[in-house]
Amino acid sequence: MYACLYRPPAADNALSLEILARDYSPRYERLTPDLVSMDVGGLERLFGSPRAMADEMRCDAASRGARVHVAIAGTWTAAIILAHARPGVTVILPGDEAETLAPMPIGMLEDVKASDVFPSEFTRRLLATVQHWGIKTLGELASLPPADLASRLGPASLMWQTMARGADIRPLIPTLDEERFASTFELEWPVEQLEPLSFVLTRLLEPLSTRLERRDRGAAVLHVVLRLVTREIHARRLDLPAPMRDVRTLRTLALLDLESHPPPAAIDRVTIVIDPTPGRVVQHTLFSRALPTPEQLSTLLARLGAVMGQDRVGAPVTVDTHRPGAFAMTPFSIEHDSGGRPRDARGQATRGQATRRDPASPAAPAVSAGAVMSAVRRCRQPVPARVEVDRGRPVRLTTDRRAFAGGTIVRSAGPWRSTGDWWSTKRYARDEWDVALSDGAVYRIFQDRDTRSWFIDAIVD
Repeated sequence: MYACLYRPPAADNALSLEILARDYSPRYERLTPDLVSMDVGGLERLFGSPRAMADEMRCDAASRGARVHVAIAGTWTAAIILAHARPGVTVILPGDEAETLAPMPIGMLEDVKASDVFPSEFTRRLLATVQHWGIKTLGELASLPPADLASRLGPASLMWQTMARGADIRPLIPTLDEERFASTFELEWPVEQLEPLSFVLTRLLEPLSTRLERRDRGAAVLHVVLRLVTREIHARRLDLPAPMRDVRTLRTLALLDLESHPPPAAIDRVTIVIDPTPGRVVQHTLFSRALPTPEQLSTLLARLGAVMGQDRVGAPVTVDTHRPGAFAMTPFSIEHDSGGRPRDARGQATRGQATRRDPASPAAPAVSAGAVMSAVRRCRQPVPARVEVDRGRPVRLTTDRRAFAGGTIVRSAGPWRSTGDWWSTKRYARDEWDVALSDGAVYRIFQDRDTRSWFIDAIVD
């Protein structure tokens, strides 16, 4: 048996229907602020018959200053429709839902849909179409052949036909109180090192992980709040790339973050707070290589950040400048589409294979038969060099760096001059050359016009 409490729009809304429903059943669902459905099966010993239970609910609401419609039926869908259609108290026996709803006008589906209880897709088109057919009541809609109705109006029409019969299209989903995932531990003696702190973090994270698993939740943000002996608070926030609840991973991430940002004094109280999010669903495949899990990737990035610094680990992105080699670092993250495939920088799903362009396509670049494709390997740090210049052109190149050849320049192309960022401290002005040495090596070199220094910028293969 299911009961529904509905408050008309013109009624006083001072009373929370959740509070009223919680007094009668622990399994209730808050559909809207003015509509609550609850499971009242097995409560006859406490409240008597369904009619007595409904009367008590209505009187209880009236004593609290609220006017509500109360309906009890064998399905919560029928109870919702009856609560919208009939004021006061309505009670029907299980199995009589279709017969009771049959004479009601079909417009009741539109009224119920307005409360955002059921999906609203195709609702107006469905009602307009069936009314054009001459269907006026819920019973007439329920009596239509399901196969013919679906072939003409789509599968969504079967959902509304099920509602017209008073059957449930989904089970009642109990509303759960918002749970705070937090734990605190008072230390008997102050802790100064991270190694003993790891045992405290494990003790705090284990019960939190168990609670997350029972609720099918994962940690989206991990807060580590440390109270120091100086009565100061040292708080750290870790934004996790994916929902996770593995104790070992969370403890490792927290310790690595504290290693990079150590507290300035000893610790006498540790608090862990977790911002939960729905758990992660992983779909494996037999035809692709397994990717690192978010736990493994997060731990790796945290270890790299602790060793090299947080500003030296991330993903490179382009910046709005023409300065050669300019880029910026952003926190590393992988975005996925609805199908779980990684997205590239332009937001397009990667296919695992490179897209091939038809050479006959007009968009394909024209390449002559004698053209030679070359690759440029850029030196992340330009290599200092010494260059002799004759009549404005480089004629000889030498360098002290190993693995770089030197000698006479037999061919050269340039200069290509560039300058920019003159308004900032990152101003640059350079002349670039492509040079070929007598031993076959091909380099891209440049001269800094401010310092008159020469550098090897890239190797041309």
